Amino acid sequence: MSKKNKSKFRKHIKAQIMQQMAQVQAQEKAVKSPPTKANTQQQPEIKPAAIVQQDAGTAAIDTTLQNLPQIKYDLKKTAIVIGILAAIIAVLYLLDLKYNILISFGNIIFRVLHINQ
Repeated sequence: MSKKNKSKFRKHIKAQIMQQMAQVQAQEKAVKSPPTKANTQQQPEIKPAAIVQQDAGTAAIDTTLQNLPQIKYDLKKTAIVIGILAAIIAVLYLLDLKYNILISFGNIIFRVLHINQ
């Protein structure tokens, strides 16, 4: 898939998620507000949000919306760990260029573990 199509796909998915969130919020407001006599006669019974979304076949998106803060937290944590590991590798590489510490450390490990070459 080309970059252009990925961009359109992401926009489409984001629009769907926003639309579903708006629907859920509207349904929650409708359920929370006390019905008046005029509203009860005109409006049909409103299903809970989970049932409506399961009927539409979008239960997976509903669970994703609920887990979105946790997913963002996990992604940030993963990015921090990857950044720290990259920094450690870069520092080791630069130190190895100057002092050859990795080769000497490897030689020590070979001697301690009795690994023959």
